[in-house]
Amino acid sequence: MPTMRAAVLTGYGGVERLQLRQVPRPEPGSGQLLVRVRAAGVNPIDWKIRRGRLRLLLPARFPLVLGFEVAGEVEAVGPEVGDFAPGDEVFAMLDGRHGGGYAEYAVAGQAGAALKPEMLGWEEAAAMPVAALTALQALRDVAGLGPGQRLAVTGAAGGVGHLAVQLAAALGARVTAVAGPDHQEFVRRLGAERAVDYTREDFTALDEAGDTGRSDGERQGGAHQGAADEEAGSFEVIFDAAGAYDFGVCEPALTPGGIYVTTQPGPAIFLAILRAGLSRLVDRGSARRAATLRVKPRGEDLAVLADLVAAGRLRPAIDRVYPLAEVRDAHTASEAGHPRGKIVLVP
Repeated sequence: MPTMRAAVLTGYGGVERLQLRQVPRPEPGSGQLLVRVRAAGVNPIDWKIRRGRLRLLLPARFPLVLGFEVAGEVEAVGPEVGDFAPGDEVFAMLDGRHGGGYAEYAVAGQAGAALKPEMLGWEEAAAMPVAALTALQALRDVAGLGPGQRLAVTGAAGGVGHLAVQLAAALGARVTAVAGPDHQEFVRRLGAERAVDYTREDFTALDEAGDTGRSDGERQGGAHQGAADEEAGSFEVIFDAAGAYDFGVCEPALTPGGIYVTTQPGPAIFLAILRAGLSRLVDRGSARRAATLRVKPRGEDLAVLADLVAAGRLRPAIDRVYPLAEVRDAHTASEAGHPRGKIVLVP
């Protein structure tokens, strides 16, 4: 049986649970591609799985291989594959329960793959599938973002956020990018109309002119009572790509009928969705909404993203690249937060 090198997760815990091993190479099944991995993206979901934070949603049987996004060459195809052939250069979001991309070879469903944009290198292409699909599906499908609408993106310099800023600009939205002090010029270059340093300003208190009436300390304290609840907010859409602001904090900053979207599952967001739904029953026109997103591996959406890359409207930024043997360092860097773009592994 052919083998390959892979970064194997041996159990829940710290980065020491990641070990480089020689393991059996997977074989493609019906509708699947065997991809020779040239690069694999690292995402927060990877180390959250490793730490056991998602064990109820994604229960694990060890050992396993993490990594949900890859770029590489099609090595072989399984039965019922008609869109790809060996030798094709592809990028893909893997649909396995825990991914499988931290390896020399990975299996991808053809429904979650697309031809790699020619103008992107392997590392850039591998940085896109999970993060860019998350941003696209959150803004286009969940929020229904359209031209002229005002959007705030938190974590705007991060893996999902920096792509969301570019996609929103491509959709014609007016983007406020919330990021740290070192990333202000970066998010402006991505297409943000306004950049907010969250260490100095509270984006939920900004008016049309960009002035704020509350301090960051007041935001953390939840000072959003009384008349503030009755005022029309500044944004039709708030995309909490950072997972740092709950719906209660963001709700006053939404316009009537506006929507808050997060990628962070948990009891708080589901209670917020329930509360927002009850409010809409009472006042269908002006109640603010809350929604969460679980990204789906869609090849047709990857093709849309590839077209935007070709048109010069979208480009992933790479924060750091690590060899597969340094996967522990890659996870440590991802957990530390505040990246400028994506962290990528190369086998």
